[in-house]
Amino acid sequence: MEIKPRNGDTPISWADFNEADRLSQLIWDGLSETDGAWHYMNFSKDMSIWESSLDGSSITMIYQDEHLTQLLVTPGIAYDYLLPLIQKFQLTATP
Repeated sequence: MEIKPRNGDTPISWADFNEADRLSQLIWDGLSETDGAWHYMNFSKDMSIWESSLDGSSITMIYQDEHLTQLLVTPGIAYDYLLPLIQKFQLTATP
């Protein structure tokens, strides 16, 4: 699923979403490899992937110049983790 910011019912770009950096930081703040629940993968300097060790679901964050430009999530623990942030920032999840 792609997670997108919106203004009311209208999707907007991440560049126009003033809370993108804050959202990104909140996502990172709760993820860690320490307890073994998450595995971090970084295949390029502009992409970060957190994969749940329990069900394989993942959160993919794509950046340009250190600013979030795309947020993807697969159903499962990863989506459950993001759901409070999706609601807090009034984001839209699209298949």
